[in-house]
Amino acid sequence: MKKILLLLAILCGHRIFAQIVAGPMLGYVEHREAAVWIEVDTKVGKIGIQYWPKSNLSNKITLFCKQELKHRNNPITFVLPELQMNTMYQYQFEIDGKAVFPSKIYEFKTKDLWEWRKPAPDFKFLYGSCVYLNDSLYDRPGKPYGQNPIILEKMADIEADFNIWGGDNLYLREADYSSASGIQYRYSHDRAAKEYQRVLATRPNYATWDDHDYGPNDANSSFDLKNVTYNCYKNYFPQRNYGNNGLDGIYQSFKFSDAQFFMMDDRFYRSANELPDTLNGKPNDDKVFYGKQQLNWLKNALLSSNAVFKFIVNGGQVLNPNADKECLRSYAAEYNELIDFIKTNKIEGVLFLTGDRHFSEMHKISTAGFYDLYDFTCSPITSGVYAVDKTKENVNPTRVDGSLFVGNNFARIGISGPKNERKVSFEIIDQQGEKKWEYIISQTQLRLAK
Repeated sequence: MKKILLLLAILCGHRIFAQIVAGPMLGYVEHREAAVWIEVDTKVGKIGIQYWPKSNLSNKITLFCKQELKHRNNPITFVLPELQMNTMYQYQFEIDGKAVFPSKIYEFKTKDLWEWRKPAPDFKFLYGSCVYLNDSLYDRPGKPYGQNPIILEKMADIEADFNIWGGDNLYLREADYSSASGIQYRYSHDRAAKEYQRVLATRPNYATWDDHDYGPNDANSSFDLKNVTYNCYKNYFPQRNYGNNGLDGIYQSFKFSDAQFFMMDDRFYRSANELPDTLNGKPNDDKVFYGKQQLNWLKNALLSSNAVFKFIVNGGQVLNPNADKECLRSYAAEYNELIDFIKTNKIEGVLFLTGDRHFSEMHKISTAGFYDLYDFTCSPITSGVYAVDKTKENVNPTRVDGSLFVGNNFARIGISGPKNERKVSFEIIDQQGEKKWEYIISQTQLRLAK
């Protein structure tokens, strides 16, 4: 009889586990609130999340999913409210009252209220772009484009406080972006990859997109299914807000310690690359990269920010003078408007984080009467690499010496140091988990001369 009961328990456990498609994943984590994500199939029972302060196991709260589960795979975001600040929480998912992962307890820590009380906390985060996971039925013929996804496991091994995914976080194929069901398939298929699970579960995740997780290669505002990918993005990346109050676009901002991150949308409002950059010798005002609404949002957000470091995170490069059509610099009207705005308003501490290029590098440009501007590009995580040595970009006057890395990689970026002497460290880490390059920018380098 005991053997029968044990067998039934094992079978029941396998049944519950089989109902989980992907997750859990941590979305944003704030002082009093956190978002936790999971994906389940249509046969799932009553699904809930139970959470509690690690120091008080008796104070358990359970939230239940209220949305209708009508698709083959159903992404669900639980928002955990009224949390205690600076507190380690634990959580488990349950189906019909039974723990989904009985042997696993997941954790997150809410933010501390340090302002006006103590020095800004030091912290580190991972950054990268371009995650291509092979799927032979839909991939193009020939050598697989996706490289070893074990690098995602290496990312999980690296100590960090959160992750930022910098665009092309998946690659929609021709058979995907031709239909809503194809787009949904790609988002669900890639999120379920086993190599993804630990890096998404162990720390908060923030993201923007670029062309391949938005639509076709080099896609712009004309993509006819952009509202489908917009909704998929919202379903698979739980953020506090999305674009125009959740109506369109995915731009948003969040803070961590004394840094603020402006996550830009370089696709939803964008003009075609083929539009001329200039007309009659002047920048073409009709060729937009961010669009008026988003660019005005960024300007006001930069002016309002009291962060020491202001990271503008963009799917494609911003400062590279040798980049082709996909760089903000190729959209002269908005590029000039943004750089002039930063200079005119004397906004200190601005840094650009970018992706897309399938190699990593740091660009540095000098602007008259202002501090040097930096654009750190990190790419690719698992996609194929770009033979930059065979292009005009092999020698680039604005590239920081030694910063070019061609190979699968991600970055760890750290903020540390005493007040008024803070610094940012950039590390490129390869797929073996080895540091290949490091660069440090001090707070004083991003200040105006007094």
